[in-house]
Amino acid sequence: MTVSSSPSTLETSNDAWTVAELANDPSWARSLTGEHHAELKDALRQLKEGRFADGLSDFPPAREEVSLPVLGPLLATVQKELEEGFGVCLLKDFPLDVSEADSCLMFAAMLSHVGVAQPQTIFGEILQPVQDEGQAKLDERRGSKHNLGLPIHNDGCDVVGFLCRRTPLSGGHTILVSIAAVHNDMLENHPEALAVLYQPFHHAWQDYLFPDGRNTEGTDLPRTWEGPIFSTEKGRFCARFSRFYIDRAQTFPGVPKMTPQQIEALDLLDAYLADEKNWQYRRDFEPGDVLLLNNHIVLHSRTEFVNGEALEDRRQLYRSWLAVPNSRPLSESMRCFFGNVEAGAARRGGVKEEFMLQR
Repeated sequence: MTVSSSPSTLETSNDAWTVAELANDPSWARSLTGEHHAELKDALRQLKEGRFADGLSDFPPAREEVSLPVLGPLLATVQKELEEGFGVCLLKDFPLDVSEADSCLMFAAMLSHVGVAQPQTIFGEILQPVQDEGQAKLDERRGSKHNLGLPIHNDGCDVVGFLCRRTPLSGGHTILVSIAAVHNDMLENHPEALAVLYQPFHHAWQDYLFPDGRNTEGTDLPRTWEGPIFSTEKGRFCARFSRFYIDRAQTFPGVPKMTPQQIEALDLLDAYLADEKNWQYRRDFEPGDVLLLNNHIVLHSRTEFVNGEALEDRRQLYRSWLAVPNSRPLSESMRCFFGNVEAGAARRGGVKEEFMLQR
């Protein structure tokens, strides 16, 4: 197992932000205009006249199939800011005056100018609905299919994008954390604990990577992967964290038990992530919001939500995973998870070839 480089202060200052800094800087949020809407709808029409007559498939639109002469340059700026700025971009007023299927196709078309959509499950799905489907009481539940709050985590991709179509009756607040800023504060105040987080941990693979939907004994596929929480490569920072899957790996036969130092370091990181004043930036989705996050430097979560009886009071998001051409290089210690660690690689975390089902 390759151990990542030693902790050091991050070189890119905008990677690290506090709640106050993000709240007081409006540059990461923009509104789409009528001209942008017209371009998106024209692109939608052209796609439906071609290979997307039946809607979005598991093979999404390529950038060269989507002409966006005005919106395209803005999306190129967004792509750059996700890697070199705060790692957070909000595009408001995405057009929703089309069918749900057309919204999905138009969303995928727009994102083709940010990155290349990657499958999120072994079934090859490149766009996932995030809505309550009643899985809250299941042991093998997916965070995208229930209404409970989620632990703070990041997804298995360079950039995750969300489109909000509907909001719930109450709750469902979005939580964003600059894990780069947390890292720097730990370096100053808890360097010994931080050094532990650069060591390898065992992480359970997610249930949805397995054909029967469960990561259980008897599978021929690997049940865990090994890698650090924090790593750096050529001065670029990467975090990979979900406490749930680290703790779950501890229940598997043959997985070494964590040391007291590892548990203490994880508990300290959890305490940082629970600090609403300094590290948790909170906002509510509004219909038509498109939120894009750099998963290597920004963690996210949501609070529990309650849906209403009326359709318009039932929360619905769509989620996309993107590999972006300007992505950072990753440490060799991340190869087990991402497969490819080169800068700009078309990579996806977790959904590796040995997991993929034939389509």
